[in-house]
Amino acid sequence: MDDLELHGRDDWPRVQQRYEAWWEGEVPDRPLISVHAPKYVLPEPDIAPKDLAAVWTDPATVLQRQREVLAATYHGGDAFPILRPVSGGMVAVLAAFLGAPLHILNRQTTYTDPIISDWDTRPRLRFDPDNHWWQTVRRLLEAGAAAAPGLGYVSIPDLNGPGEILARLRGTAPLALDLFDHPDEMLAALHEINQAWYRYWQACHGIIHQHVGGYVFWMGLWSELPATDLQTDFSIMISRPMFDRFFLPFVEEQTRWVQRTVYHLDGPGAVRHLESLLDLPRLTAVQWVPGAGAPPMSRWLPLLHRIQARGKSLCLSCEPGEVETLATALEPEGLFLSTTAGSPEDADALVALVDRSHRRRSWLVPGTGAAEFQE
Repeated sequence: MDDLELHGRDDWPRVQQRYEAWWEGEVPDRPLISVHAPKYVLPEPDIAPKDLAAVWTDPATVLQRQREVLAATYHGGDAFPILRPVSGGMVAVLAAFLGAPLHILNRQTTYTDPIISDWDTRPRLRFDPDNHWWQTVRRLLEAGAAAAPGLGYVSIPDLNGPGEILARLRGTAPLALDLFDHPDEMLAALHEINQAWYRYWQACHGIIHQHVGGYVFWMGLWSELPATDLQTDFSIMISRPMFDRFFLPFVEEQTRWVQRTVYHLDGPGAVRHLESLLDLPRLTAVQWVPGAGAPPMSRWLPLLHRIQARGKSLCLSCEPGEVETLATALEPEGLFLSTTAGSPEDADALVALVDRSHRRRSWLVPGTGAAEFQE
């Protein structure tokens, strides 16, 4: 893709500089802020039950809707157009790549069935180029990447992490018991899944990079260098020693495979593992998600300061009313805020608010002035 030709972003080279500064934990002219707002209301399509599969799997149907969504969306601040040929509703689609039957429930949701009932007879968990769901995703990515130049970047599917994938392949409750009853079998399976994860991750980018560059995933970040998300949502069910034994080594392995990584820390129950994650020298950033029923993002400042104090960047989704508080209270180095607005004008106002907050903070706090930034 020509960096000077990105739909709706004639300032894209400057935005790219901000993202690169964020990955390096540096201070650009202001913290990163991505604000999406509707240009107009896009009506929900009327989908007949017989057409439901096409909404998820037919490249022409998927891309038509993607174009409609992009046309109706204003990308404010550092937001940029992203084609998502594989719906975010296919969370942890890697489980399907490894043989778990995937079912489409409605327009927003899919689920998979466990396939490991007995550790002695479980299938090998490895890259399978002929897997039905991988072939489906491959076609979607090929179509999305071919349509992307000049329009936007392409997000890879949500592959999730080995712990969550194994929970889907085995079942969450049985896997919790396996920590005690079948630890060696678990570790062997996690090793296979992690190897498969990396092969599929490489394959996804191999498809995309035939037509468009950059690394983009579901968090809405852009990177010039290899980058991805990491996660182990199953960790909320276990102690820190168990996390450190069974799952942390595979997260660490992923940080060695991929140059830039963001760990998705989801919910108060996962906080017990934060110190172990912050000890990973190659982990770039943490995405903190308070979770359903928890206080909003602006109520977690001590936790966020703790992450920043360990030299990790922050990726935060917040409500529009929290933007000023977060931009003022947190260090600007490596700070990325993602939010929404009701209109393009409101989106621009939020970006201006962050700019003013940063300039005010730079004036009040010695040594926090913006680094030299290329025009």
